[in-house]
Amino acid sequence: MAKRYLTKKQLTAETSAPGYTIDYLRDCKRLPIVYESRGQGYPTLYHPDAVKVVKDHLQKGQNRSV
Repeated sequence: MAKRYLTKKQLTAETSAPGYTIDYLRDCKRLPIVYESRGQGYPTLYHPDAVKVVKDHLQKGQNRSV
């Protein structure tokens, strides 16, 4: 059964991206969100396609440094 959503912690573990990168992409409205947080203590739930968005963002950064 495929995952229906990911938390920030799970997204960080799957992509090896630092938390601030995920925060940046969320603030720029580039990450697909299934359910927005209701406040402190309630996680934002990301769509599984967010993994590809984060990996593409990280890859783009690596290409510039070469």
